[in-house]
Amino acid sequence: MAGAPAAAITPASRFVLPQARAALLQQGRDADGAPVLTLYHRGREVQWDDPRQFAFGEALAHCPRFSGADAAGWGDLGWDAAAPMLAALADAGIIVPDDGTTRPETRHDHQPMPDPLPPAPMTRPRSWMDGESLMAELTGQALDLAWLETVVPVFRTGHLFVDRDGRQVGEANAFPAAARLAVPTDWRGCPYTGNRYQAEKPMNATALKAMRRHWRQMMALLLEVRAAYLDRFPEAKAGWTVGHVERLAVSVLALPSYLALRCDAPAANGTLHPALSNLFRVTDGLRMVVHQMLFLPLYEPMRHPDEAVDAAAILAYADRNYAFHSDHGVCAGPRFMIEDFLGVILDGTVPLGGLDAALEPELAAVLADVPAAMDYAMLGLESYATVFALWPAMARCYEDLHRLLADGAHGAAARAMAARFAGHFAALSQRSFLASEEWRAHRVAVYDDMHARTHAATAGCPPARPLSAALAPACAAETGARSFDTLVSAAAAHFGPGHDRLAAAFAETVMDFLRRGQRTVAIASAIQARTRALLARPHPRAELTLADLNLHNVLMGEDQRSVPFLPGEIGRLLGLDIAVDARAITIHPRPEAGGAPHSPGFRPGESTCASTTQNEETIA
Repeated sequence: MAGAPAAAITPASRFVLPQARAALLQQGRDADGAPVLTLYHRGREVQWDDPRQFAFGEALAHCPRFSGADAAGWGDLGWDAAAPMLAALADAGIIVPDDGTTRPETRHDHQPMPDPLPPAPMTRPRSWMDGESLMAELTGQALDLAWLETVVPVFRTGHLFVDRDGRQVGEANAFPAAARLAVPTDWRGCPYTGNRYQAEKPMNATALKAMRRHWRQMMALLLEVRAAYLDRFPEAKAGWTVGHVERLAVSVLALPSYLALRCDAPAANGTLHPALSNLFRVTDGLRMVVHQMLFLPLYEPMRHPDEAVDAAAILAYADRNYAFHSDHGVCAGPRFMIEDFLGVILDGTVPLGGLDAALEPELAAVLADVPAAMDYAMLGLESYATVFALWPAMARCYEDLHRLLADGAHGAAARAMAARFAGHFAALSQRSFLASEEWRAHRVAVYDDMHARTHAATAGCPPARPLSAALAPACAAETGARSFDTLVSAAAAHFGPGHDRLAAAFAETVMDFLRRGQRTVAIASAIQARTRALLARPHPRAELTLADLNLHNVLMGEDQRSVPFLPGEIGRLLGLDIAVDARAITIHPRPEAGGAPHSPGFRPGESTCASTTQNEETIA
């Protein structure tokens, strides 16, 4: 910290740290490994890099009302060292003069707060087991249940199911939001210390009450899934990594999802034991934090899946990255419950309140399904890695097309398309977590790791080659010269005479992405065939297509981060019908060029699951 002492500040000056209970203090290290102390308070950060000043920062976080003389005594700094820091803190509005009217904090009384959610779109419980009807209602396009996990990530497939308490597994964060149900909920102000304290957004007190009621049974189940995971991944016994924690969390989430989605004796909607739905909710919070670690460069660098991590590090990351905040509310769990949960799932400790003598018979019977549920989790993550690797490739293609058009657009039609793609590139650059090649390369590396680890967990051996290599497009001769020629001709006709080289380069860039998309569809189809066998689903009536994969983005809903799904955009601009499945890339002129509807948006950046958490699935 630096700053000049204000003339008005003297040892007799008195100050207040407003809402002191919202202050969060963490020790860490800078990029060079030197110790630092950071104070997070009401959206501001103060950092000390001189260990001699650490006592000052620690005292500030715990002394809501103090004098200049008090501050000078924190760590024996003396007045000459303390005065500039007090002036800097006052200039930043972190501390304010104590005029007798400013209170250091107003004790929160856990008061009721208004429902923060918009009106619920659904009036009756729905689920993906309804068949193709729900997807058709939500997106305008039916999708065979066999392909569900390519469109709805495995950690969200269970969100819509309703438990015996009448609450959706996904609660207020149910995915997709267009299928959320309205249920009576007691929303309260948050009284917990840290950045949730007196937040403008409320917490779900109804969910907390249910969590407490089933906690012992939930923790007993959690220990069983943890043990099964360590049997499957024994290397995790030597220490947790970010990738291991994500796989473990998804294994927990997969248990109720598997029970509800298997076609052989599925759990009927509305019959799910609340211990299972509540275990899903608390574990999903952990999954979102490690997912953010892997994919979101919001406040600090993204992590590698093999980076070591423990409960303390995860909790500290969640605190400073506002992971306890969502778009509509804050986490309702008190810190001791969060620490209790992390101790059970990561360290295998017995919860603070102990365990019941035995699991309820209904829950004990579920233990037999843990291995199959873990298979479902691993196959689902393998599918997720495969499909989501498409979005960095699409971002790269948009960037390549932007550069190509910017360099070679001389005719009127070419300049108009160049201006359009400049807008797309601006959207990618300014509002996307795929904006830079560094970020894209990181995602590809994470997807490679996720695919390899989960494939080995179910197949017994690693894949023959990394996912990124397997997705590399085949040559033009193997994917249809006729379709490529049609694309070249359409581009040449659009750009006009004298732009043949631009048309050929444009078509080759687009075709490269379509070939990659074809490989994506083929690999995802093979993974889903194994998922279909596991869940005893019937054989699909229609093949998976590249257009199907965009349904995830349609389910997310369009916002300002949207850019068009590339095949639809190219087809609309050039008057083409572009169809891609595992067997062929087919491109035909439309009978009436220009009559195609606007293609649903591709969302290349995560909206997140909070201000920081926002909805982590616009990670597309």
